[in-house]
Amino acid sequence: MPPGVTVAHEHLDDVKRYLLDLQDRLCTGLAKADGAAQFQEDSWERAEGGGGRSRVMTHGGVFEKGGVNFSHVYGTQLPPSATAARPELAGRSFHAVGVSWVLHPENPHVPTSHGNVRFFIAEKAGEPPVWWFGGGFDLTPFYPVMEDVVHWHRVAKAACDPFGDDVYARYKAWCDEYFYLKHRDETRGVGGLFFDDLNEGEFADCFAVQRAVGDSFLAAYLPIVERRKNDAWGERERDFQLYRRGRYVEFNLVWDRGTLFGLQSGGRTESILMSMPPMARWEYAFEPESGSPEARLQDFLHPRDWLGEFAEDASRKKRRALMTDRYCVFGNPVKHSKSPQIHAEFAHQTQQTLEYTAEEAPVDGFAGAWRAFIDAGGRGANVTVPFKGDAFALCDTLSHRARRAGAVNTLILGGNGRTYGDTTDGIGLVRDLAYHRVALADKRILVVGAGGAVRGILEPLLAEEPSEIVVVNRTAAKAEQLASDFADLGPIHGGGFDTVNGTFDVVINGTSASLSGDLPPLPDTLFNTNAWAYDMMYGAEPTVFLQWAGPHGAKLLDGLGMLVEQAAESFFLWRNVRPETASVREMLRQSLEFDAF
Repeated sequence: MPPGVTVAHEHLDDVKRYLLDLQDRLCTGLAKADGAAQFQEDSWERAEGGGGRSRVMTHGGVFEKGGVNFSHVYGTQLPPSATAARPELAGRSFHAVGVSWVLHPENPHVPTSHGNVRFFIAEKAGEPPVWWFGGGFDLTPFYPVMEDVVHWHRVAKAACDPFGDDVYARYKAWCDEYFYLKHRDETRGVGGLFFDDLNEGEFADCFAVQRAVGDSFLAAYLPIVERRKNDAWGERERDFQLYRRGRYVEFNLVWDRGTLFGLQSGGRTESILMSMPPMARWEYAFEPESGSPEARLQDFLHPRDWLGEFAEDASRKKRRALMTDRYCVFGNPVKHSKSPQIHAEFAHQTQQTLEYTAEEAPVDGFAGAWRAFIDAGGRGANVTVPFKGDAFALCDTLSHRARRAGAVNTLILGGNGRTYGDTTDGIGLVRDLAYHRVALADKRILVVGAGGAVRGILEPLLAEEPSEIVVVNRTAAKAEQLASDFADLGPIHGGGFDTVNGTFDVVINGTSASLSGDLPPLPDTLFNTNAWAYDMMYGAEPTVFLQWAGPHGAKLLDGLGMLVEQAAESFFLWRNVRPETASVREMLRQSLEFDAF
């Protein structure tokens, strides 16, 4: 070794050659994955010493913006960002060489990703040089998928395993700690690897760690890009992506030591801030809707044992695979329910293996009945009276329509053991009306009743853009309050039976009066020409409400089709298969007629 040349300096060129080659390989792989754009290169020099080679891609087929930068800078003083954690290095001259990269895809379903690998030498006359490696990579999804997160961490672990059984766990924990927004109390994403101050053992061993991390990035990231790049997205997903990009910017400008080092050391500002997304936004006090895909992100923004959870989940799925998936309808009483018959037909036609039963839960013990059902292999349930409110209360997450309805008729057990609640009554009604070619757009609709059944149908009805919905009830205040609760969705008014005026195109009875033979006090002049009368109840014979409506010129429908359609929506939520309903409608209608004899 020549006089005055240290071990670190001897290998600086080796590290530099590797990093330049890594930059080339990253750019080649990412450009191929993008398929439309290429990286544009420009070189720069730093007045104090050194320079770099920046490569940036914009407006690609996949990547809205991406950059892969190489830099080698040196000087007489390490900047404060480097000495804050290691004050013993203050006053030393330095060499810093590294490659950093960041990818901002256009599709919100493709995660943003960042990585870097770096090498430092800090020297002081009369003392041995201090050298160390650092680096890592992390993933920032906006619509995370567990499959992607597990793949990411599997590749990260495989890169670390040759260097010790505990290396992945240490570098993962370090990553979770580093990429943490203290002012937001959340991680930037789902983590990955982060290490710094690596100077353990021989130089060659530490250099091997750096190469393993850098070389594994494309294997970790590109399969995720390939899986998600064609996922459908729209304005809602784009808005959320831009909002979450704002958090990315916050971290880089407030907490990231790499950004501070570059700026404090006189690096090229354009290259340093290449990491910023091309567009971002902030929205004051924004909170995603509970139960929405956007809200689900929060479950991923805290440190988790991704690989351990996956192994546990896989074991749980394996155990469940040995059991027939169980579903049921909870009620009290419930033995009269047609749901087991309906879902048996759905399972047969879609070739799904499952068991569906009617379960009578204690009036004051619904939550315990649901837990016991899960323990016995239950995957989901329908819920009927009197438990829709109890089901609403026990859910971990709720759909938007369930929150609006204040009730749940469909429970879904998630892979993480959490209970998701939805309501399918309203969509069942709307689909039944569509099946019978009952137009709702620009029509005047009267809804009779103001109970839970009516609350569950108002949002889907308003989504069809009628000219007006009028809700009437014996207790006018309840109808008025209900109309007020949904007034933000469209033209809706409420009142007592004495407020009904004019004619209507569709009249829906949402009360249970038909079951007791009662008839709401409605005017005989209620129905417009070609109007429809719809009773949410059903039976072998027309209900009292329909018997009254027929002679007054209305076309008649009962709630049997609604029952089938809401069941079909539940079946789809559980099995991701949408069954055909026409044959099931006919089967049920025939069974009702047979039961009447």
